[in-house]
Amino acid sequence: MGLKKLKKFYKNKKVLITGNTGFKGMWLFLILKFLGANVRGYSSTLKKDDNFLFFKIFKSEFKKKTYFNDINNYRFLKKKLNSFKPQIIFHLAAQSLVIESQRKPFETLETNVIGTNNIIDACLNLKSVKSLIIATSDKCYLNKKKSKPFTENSPLGGVEVYSSSKSICEQMINMYLFKLKKEINFGLSSVRAGNVIGGGDFSKYRIIPDIIRNFKSKKIILRNPKHVRPWQHVLDVCYGYLLIPIFHYKNSKKYSGPYNIGPQESKFINVLNLSKLFCKSIGINYKISIIKKKFIESRLLLLNSKKIKKSLNWFPLYNFKKSLSITSFWYKNYLLKNNIKNITISQIKEYFSYR
Repeated sequence: MGLKKLKKFYKNKKVLITGNTGFKGMWLFLILKFLGANVRGYSSTLKKDDNFLFFKIFKSEFKKKTYFNDINNYRFLKKKLNSFKPQIIFHLAAQSLVIESQRKPFETLETNVIGTNNIIDACLNLKSVKSLIIATSDKCYLNKKKSKPFTENSPLGGVEVYSSSKSICEQMINMYLFKLKKEINFGLSSVRAGNVIGGGDFSKYRIIPDIIRNFKSKKIILRNPKHVRPWQHVLDVCYGYLLIPIFHYKNSKKYSGPYNIGPQESKFINVLNLSKLFCKSIGINYKISIIKKKFIESRLLLLNSKKIKKSLNWFPLYNFKKSLSITSFWYKNYLLKNNIKNITISQIKEYFSYR
């Protein structure tokens, strides 16, 4: 879908993003502003030691457009929804780190499961809502260590807390769609995306952010060098998010349900190769060490994205080489303390000018 059609649809639309201070949430927030939407955010209160560095770059412009509170504070959440009356909601608020989930299982389940239920329940009696998109994960599938890509009909299941929480979210969405379909007057979809790369990610336990954090020491430690992930650029994933509400407006029942978003390539890229390629791309030699893993993480994850391609005409604009190139360009300029705001907006404009 071209830029003109996207702008026509989103112009002045009231859009709420939960988790807008995070990596994907920030990109989606900025894209929606670029498209002319009336966008607001809902996020946990910022703390001094948090990793929301991307949000802090744009903090002066967007702080007043964000409601700061816990997604589990149902009363506050519902109050803000009733006040703003959003037409479209993207629910990205979650505890999104696998290792952190195993250290804090209760908090992970509470945020990911109860928080998701809160946003769905709050929308049931909110007449303004026409579309609700919930970001889950490719890790929601029951991983039997086979090389066959997961489809939306693959069995759900979790082998650790994070994947279990996302699987429960998917089952809960299915429950709402099946049991309460007469009560739901809006489109409801989940998006199961692969491992997303792009500028602005400063999360713990992720390869590229770890490389940037260790810029001075030039040393990185890999837990699972041979693990394979469906790496893809954040702009391709956000474009998929943006398409779904357009189709919800056309036929909410027909286009509700889950969608996989994965990369185009059939070539497998493991953690070690990604690390080497990124270090080469930013022009810095790092010493790479391997440690024995202490946490449960699936070795192989592959996604089949035929459904969203066929139903919504989504396709990734960037291949792995291009994704890595513009990601490294963003971080190189960040390290050089160049105007990262302009670079971020330029990457958004460049991406959508080719759509």
